[in-house]
Amino acid sequence: MCKSKYVKRILVPVQFNKESEELLRYAGNLAETMGAELLLLFTSQTKDLTYTQQNQHIKLLRAFGERILSQEMKFRARGVGFECVVRPGTVSDCIVAVVQDYAADLVLMETCPLHQEEEQADPNHAAVVMELVACPVLVVPCTARYHKLENLVFATDFTDQEEHVLKQIIAFASQVGAHLTFVQVFDRSERQYLSSYKAAMTHLQQRWKDKNISFKLLEEEDVLEGISDFAELAAADMLIMATQDNYLLKRLFSSNYIKTRAYHTRFPILTFRQLKRKPCSGACANCKSRQQHQQATIAVQSLPY
Repeated sequence: MCKSKYVKRILVPVQFNKESEELLRYAGNLAETMGAELLLLFTSQTKDLTYTQQNQHIKLLRAFGERILSQEMKFRARGVGFECVVRPGTVSDCIVAVVQDYAADLVLMETCPLHQEEEQADPNHAAVVMELVACPVLVVPCTARYHKLENLVFATDFTDQEEHVLKQIIAFASQVGAHLTFVQVFDRSERQYLSSYKAAMTHLQQRWKDKNISFKLLEEEDVLEGISDFAELAAADMLIMATQDNYLLKRLFSSNYIKTRAYHTRFPILTFRQLKRKPCSGACANCKSRQQHQQATIAVQSLPY
């Protein structure tokens, strides 16, 4: 599990297309803000690569990076450093090894809403990658353009925190120089837990009172829609989530939102992997399915042979 407090290296999977040009522009600005370097990853989408092919792709990737970043950083006093990596196969084939080998602290990917039938089929989609890597994944919608990050919203459960993830999120906000708002959105069925939510929120307020952080507790009919609406009203520049799987990310970028102008189809989402002690209210069916699978596996393993 990735426990780096600050982001020093950002991994950016790219292809030689317009979408990757826009993603790299975003990445360059973010890296400059954070004082980080970039690691550009190109995957050939083929089973194998010869030594000659790999060298050719490395040269093309470096030229691609230099062209886009020099355009974006034209009037800056200093540029953004970057390295290049080329691998055969798809992003999902190699992402784990590349993150580990190059000590990447953050994966930055572009995404567009997917049709339901495509959600399981695209091995290069951010929702697939988020399930594989331990480090945070920043998902940038196709239409998003970089602007200064001043206000971040962290959608969380005050009673279900993992310490090192909490510190990573607070460190990220500090590194980009932004205000951070913790918000817990709950539905009617959770009213019985309201007193414990308030107590946990008060504890966090006292603990982080010297930080640039605020706290909100809201009741909404649909938790995910409530989070998106709050981020919109708060004029958030980025939404942060800490989940143990990619269920919420897949729902956010599913075909249900293709025709909407919902917050999360226009602004970046930063996801952290967090072990949960209780089922996520936004993914009850998914959590129950996992629990049933785990119970069935345990039952099979306990059978006498």
